[in-house]
Amino acid sequence: MRFLLVAVLMVLTCGTAQAEEYNIGVRRITTEVAGIEAPVRVFYPTHESEAETRFGPWELSVARNSAPASGHFPLIAISHGLSGNDWNHHLLASRLVKAGFVVAAVRHPDDLLRVGQPEITVLRPRELTAAIDAVLTDSRFGPIVDAERIGAFGFSLGGFTVLVVAGGRIEYEKIARHCSNAEKDPEYCIGEEGGEPLPMWLRARRLIYSIPQVDLTEDVLDPRIDAVVAAAPVGLPFNDMSRVQMPVLLYRAGSDHALRAPYHAENVHKLLPDAHRYEVIGNLHHYAFLSPFPDSIAAEVGEPAQDPSGFDRSLFLDEINDEIVDFFRENLIRK
Repeated sequence: MRFLLVAVLMVLTCGTAQAEEYNIGVRRITTEVAGIEAPVRVFYPTHESEAETRFGPWELSVARNSAPASGHFPLIAISHGLSGNDWNHHLLASRLVKAGFVVAAVRHPDDLLRVGQPEITVLRPRELTAAIDAVLTDSRFGPIVDAERIGAFGFSLGGFTVLVVAGGRIEYEKIARHCSNAEKDPEYCIGEEGGEPLPMWLRARRLIYSIPQVDLTEDVLDPRIDAVVAAAPVGLPFNDMSRVQMPVLLYRAGSDHALRAPYHAENVHKLLPDAHRYEVIGNLHHYAFLSPFPDSIAAEVGEPAQDPSGFDRSLFLDEINDEIVDFFRENLIRK
């Protein structure tokens, strides 16, 4: 009986240790792809005290540049959408840290200057992989990250990015065929006749911008990725998902006017192996997956910062971020 009591106490003690709560550390590191710097915002568990800290227009309760907690944590790489940044999913990153993950949110450089160019389909996946490499080789984070448990989250063009890194193959010709009738998908076919026009300032900058040269046939699959979440992804270019063998959670926004049905998430769903999870969230708009923007920049940001009347983005993110954390916990922590 005494032995049984000791065993029970040991189990309870271990369970308490596993449920340890962490504060949120934040540090900026950098990596480089094709000679261009790509910043990486690392969110990580720490035991140092949080404080309200300003990062440009964002003000978050974090422990900036604090010492990481000791441990062996899974890593989640985050890829933002077109023209986004490393703060776009800070609520998800914070929730992941609280659950015992390290998060690497890369800021893809020169996104708008590269949009519509095939090079972006290689550069973005390489930047995400470089962000993972940067964390694993960093003297502070390398020792606390479990390189055998790596996942990826991506939204919109970031969803495309993580699916390519996971092994999805694309067909460039599909894009040209699709956008020959751009009116059916105008925001995706930006700059094409019938699609959304490029702003004048962007057209001017593109005239003098040199896109980094990459091998468009390069295989950018990263075999270290063990689980993927793709939220409202760009999905039209894919023609083969047979190599995507890890667990995938795929979301489609039911009222997505930025990436219109049935060309994107539905195409990914049809190509993925049957074991993946596919959720269609009715009446959800495309940008609902983004953390709310500070009031000081909401007007400048425009549509991505706006919600339909009666929609509570913070409440939605509370629910969906918990679901995403549970998915990664199930497929990485418990594997």
